[in-house]
Amino acid sequence: MIVALLASLAAVAPAPAKPGKAQSSASGKSPKGEIIIEGLTLAGTQYGTPSGQPTTVATDPVSIPVATGDTFTYSTITCASAFPPWNSFGLHFEPDFPGVDEGATDQGASVRHEVSGTITKRKPDGSGKVRGTITTHLCENGARTDQIVSRYKAKLQPTTATSVALVGGGPVPTTGGLALRGKFKIVDGTGRFDDLRGHGTMSGQLTCVPQTLTRNAKASCTALGGFSELPFQLSGRYGSR
Repeated sequence: MIVALLASLAAVAPAPAKPGKAQSSASGKSPKGEIIIEGLTLAGTQYGTPSGQPTTVATDPVSIPVATGDTFTYSTITCASAFPPWNSFGLHFEPDFPGVDEGATDQGASVRHEVSGTITKRKPDGSGKVRGTITTHLCENGARTDQIVSRYKAKLQPTTATSVALVGGGPVPTTGGLALRGKFKIVDGTGRFDDLRGHGTMSGQLTCVPQTLTRNAKASCTALGGFSELPFQLSGRYGSR
């Protein structure tokens, strides 16, 4: 089970501590502060998902070998399923954002994502560049509601790291792959996020979680033929336009 793997890796790859909550302003001014958007996105159409539930959209993972011009789409499962845990605690605001419930312990609000992108450069040493869009949907009562749209640009670098540290749910166990490091910008939103804007850093990994390889009876991402998962984190500042 992926949850057991998570527990075994928690000691070697602790999740970053979330900043302490500050009180929301009572002055009526537009909220601003720190934001974290994170989750584990999957190539469920090709390789299945940990819960067996379908992804919210059809997926198209990054194939191996990676080439310039390759496009991809990763997604999470629906809001109706709470597994895996990283997506159920994937949206964090400090101070609290009006109308967003992060739970009694401020662990994070439940969200689901679709991540798309294009490999814009791929070098012989395995490094490269990527750019794309992340659409984040707030989950309420088991259904998607308002959304946040972010654009990102990142560098790719081969890595042997076997986890990706996330605030909600702890680190995601991985088998190495391509590390993503770059920047993001919130460019659009709906409903309560209509005026939301923000920017900051992006991190993540094109990888395969161990359970996916076990489920598909493969020894590595290369044997599988592609990167089956993309865990990521956007961390920065938010405000309103």
